Amino acid sequence: MTEVRDVVAAASQLTDAEFLEVVRAVAAGRPGLGALLAAVDVGAAIPAEDPVTAEVVPHVVPGVPEPDYTSGGVPTFDRVRERIEGRFGTAMGSSGLAHDSPSGRSLEDAWEKREKAGKAKLDEIRRSLGKQ
Repeated sequence: MTEVRDVVAAASQLTDAEFLEVVRAVAAGRPGLGALLAAVDVGAAIPAEDPVTAEVVPHVVPGVPEPDYTSGGVPTFDRVRERIEGRFGTAMGSSGLAHDSPSGRSLEDAWEKREKAGKAKLDEIRRSLGKQ
């Protein structure tokens, strides 16, 4: 396997455009690197640079939050709490939306019809047995 230092040394000798192409090729087809691929695509237009006057400007991708992880890769408590709250909110909202949707209403109507039919059949059986 190639040493990381060798890869970094080779990548540092590439132009920005060449490096972006390498990043695109590496990130393509890897769902875990989707944010990296999106960041590369945001910065797709790279002007021709003069190595003497080139200015290093940090690139901030709008809409991509700072990672809420420690340097060891462990999510912070706030990150975990936000994900739990988000999932809970999604679950609560989706049940409400499912109930109010046309398919949810038709399912509820079908359930009510079955319930009425069951009660009617039970009443019919009781009448036939003489137990009104």
